[in-house]
Amino acid sequence: MNFKITFPAGYNEINELDGNIDVHIILESGDVFVATLFTLPNIQKMIAQFNSASFWASDMIIVRSLGHETIREAIQEIIDDEYLEHACTHIGRIEKRYPGLGFEQIPDMADGYKLLANRG
Repeated sequence: MNFKITFPAGYNEINELDGNIDVHIILESGDVFVATLFTLPNIQKMIAQFNSASFWASDMIIVRSLGHETIREAIQEIIDDEYLEHACTHIGRIEKRYPGLGFEQIPDMADGYKLLANRG
């Protein structure tokens, strides 16, 4: 299944080994899903910072790193295993989330806010 990944809030100043980031997963069918990717060190840091017994987030996916290659590999595994609709939330279709753009016009690993600002 063909898919593309965008970063709704951008991909700036990311610590690939200790961080988290929101992603949109855009399928060729036009469906768009959302997830937040976390590294284990980031989760451990937040548990310690808030002195919490637990940590959870909706649409959470834990990854080795936040590098583009690892992100793509993780999403591909989830799609191949047919867990996308369980691991992520469907947030609509391309025409709603990225008005005026089609699947082919959306660059893979793009900053979502830049796409919307530059369309037209």
